[in-house]
Amino acid sequence: MAESPAMEQDTLTATTPIEPTADLPPISRKKRRANANAIRKRSEVWDHFNLIPNSDPATAACKYCHQKYMCDSKKHGTSNLKSHMKTCPKYPLNLSTDTTQTVLTYSTTQGGVLVSTSSRFDPLGCRKGLAYFIILDEKPFITVEGEGFKYFCNQMQPQFTIPSRRTIARDCFQIYLDEKVRLRALFNSDCSRVAITTDCWTSVQNLNYLTLTAHFIDKDWKYQKRIISFTVIPNHRGKTVGKKVEDVLKEWGLRNVSTITVDNAASNDVAVKYLEQKIRNMNGLLLDGFGFHMRCCAHILNLVVRDGLKVASSSISSVRNAIRYVRSSPHRALKFNECVGYAGIKCKKSVCLDVSTRWNSTYLMLDAAEKFETAFDKLEDGDEDYRDFFEGDSPPSSEDWDNVRFFVKFLKNYYEATNVFSVSTKASLHTAFPFLADIYVELKRLNMDLNGLFANVARDMLDKFKKYWIDITKMNQLLYLGVIFDPRYKLRYVDWCFNDMYGHSSETKKSLLEEINNNLSRIFMVYKQAYDNAEGSVPSMTATVSHDETAANIEVSAHMARQNAFQQHLQSMDSVEEETELQSYLKDKCISFSEKDKDKFDILCWWKHNVSKYPVLSQIVRDIMPTPVSTVASESAFSTGGRVLEVYRSSLKPEMAEALICAQNWLRPSLHQFKDLEFNEDYEISEDALDGFNEISIGSGAPSSSSTQSQPSGGA
Repeated sequence: MAESPAMEQDTLTATTPIEPTADLPPISRKKRRANANAIRKRSEVWDHFNLIPNSDPATAACKYCHQKYMCDSKKHGTSNLKSHMKTCPKYPLNLSTDTTQTVLTYSTTQGGVLVSTSSRFDPLGCRKGLAYFIILDEKPFITVEGEGFKYFCNQMQPQFTIPSRRTIARDCFQIYLDEKVRLRALFNSDCSRVAITTDCWTSVQNLNYLTLTAHFIDKDWKYQKRIISFTVIPNHRGKTVGKKVEDVLKEWGLRNVSTITVDNAASNDVAVKYLEQKIRNMNGLLLDGFGFHMRCCAHILNLVVRDGLKVASSSISSVRNAIRYVRSSPHRALKFNECVGYAGIKCKKSVCLDVSTRWNSTYLMLDAAEKFETAFDKLEDGDEDYRDFFEGDSPPSSEDWDNVRFFVKFLKNYYEATNVFSVSTKASLHTAFPFLADIYVELKRLNMDLNGLFANVARDMLDKFKKYWIDITKMNQLLYLGVIFDPRYKLRYVDWCFNDMYGHSSETKKSLLEEINNNLSRIFMVYKQAYDNAEGSVPSMTATVSHDETAANIEVSAHMARQNAFQQHLQSMDSVEEETELQSYLKDKCISFSEKDKDKFDILCWWKHNVSKYPVLSQIVRDIMPTPVSTVASESAFSTGGRVLEVYRSSLKPEMAEALICAQNWLRPSLHQFKDLEFNEDYEISEDALDGFNEISIGSGAPSSSSTQSQPSGGA
């Protein structure tokens, strides 16, 4: 049966898919909003605002600052509430933009205590901190352009723009100028008199540098030390040095100078005489130059010990050669360490070579070496190269080791004295004489022992000692006054030491004590007169009276004339018989102390608490006690100069070198507990760190370093 055309068309329409035409627009269907009948989402501002009930119009209050805003949904809305959240001073998320808001953090310069710091990024403060880093840690200016430093700064504060090396150099010099102004103000306000030290040095630039350091005690009785010059001079002649020091003192406005401490170079004698005359013309000397020239005690002690080392040079040379052999190659050092292990030596010290011109380094070498005597003996038995190393001489014998042990014990007192003399961060004048007295008594005892091992050593050293410190014309008497003004010793200690040094009834002792007492009384009277003039006389109390009252008083005065005259006579007698402040101080008992508390005693703190009891003496102490007994304070500036003016920075200009060295010295006292990292401490820290990593590797089953090194370099 044939199908009709209509049926055929319906069949095609139902079964054949209709391809869409490009001309027809897509059918848009409006999607129904999900949960269309639900309540609208609440604004986020209501998490920070409270709606005040029964308020008309509707009002909301901020949860943080309690500021009120109208919030009618039809009239006001929440836009004003949102605007307030951006500026709310107490909103936690806005505190980072508040310049007055601080946060608590641990300080790295104040012993790790909690301090408040600003949480706001301060680009100028960061630049200043970077300049401090360059100055204090003696970094070259090119440090700021290093890739590692840039990466570190980017991790710490991405907003910080690292300045160029030229910019940081200008910042460092500006800090030097600012600190110089502050130091000048400190001299004007807190410094009555200074003691100075000076020394000369030749840098890698082949330039002659002179450093000048000022020492003083401020009004808070704190010992202060400041480098006031690190400058180039044409030569080391005495007159050149004297003129340069004079110019520096005039530049800083320092007129009152108590002492100048220098070493024993002949040119320094010329410089001191020149300065003494110039400062005398400015009326700035102490008692017309009393004790003005202080010779470096550490330098004199070095000369004394070097004379003694000549006698025992053979034993010392033998031990030095043994150490030189051990340290000449890694293989020999390894063999020596094996001998140390076989000998069962647990000492953690290591043998080290000395510097022949520095006796204290020789002492440290011998002190460490004698503990390894057994290891050296085992090395001699098992190593033929060790015996051949001495070329005709023999390795250290038992007699050499006995000499070394005796010499170490003998030099220990000198080593401790040198360390005390070399202190430059606190007063040292009062500590010098006790060590000098001990050394003299010991040398005198050894010199009398004719059968002793070191009788010849003691004789040579005693002659050198007497050259500088026994003759009263060469001994600076401020060394005596320093210990006299120590309340633990006073004049009684000097008298007691003189008994051992010169004898109970010797003429030397009597003349020394008489000279010391005269100078002590003279300096006290000068300061007493100055103190009385400063205090001024108390004005008499008078009153206005009538003519009749005046006549009556005149009549009464005539009656009481004899009585008043007698009262004045009693007052004059009492004033004569009354003890002076100096006599009262010397008469009081000495402060007792134990060996345990000896190093804890702070002499400046004691005088600070006794200013009201001894007002005149305290001023004397404040003027003379800053006197250093060595030139270490100036020599330490050359140590810094050697690091700043190194081979790779030899083009640094002298003005910039002075700015960096002086600024470092001026900034360090303002940073609490600033501590230099010593090389041996650095070694111990690195060793502990490596041991910690090894323990972690062993505990986690990681391969050891030896197995790691045995792997091929191309392994994955």
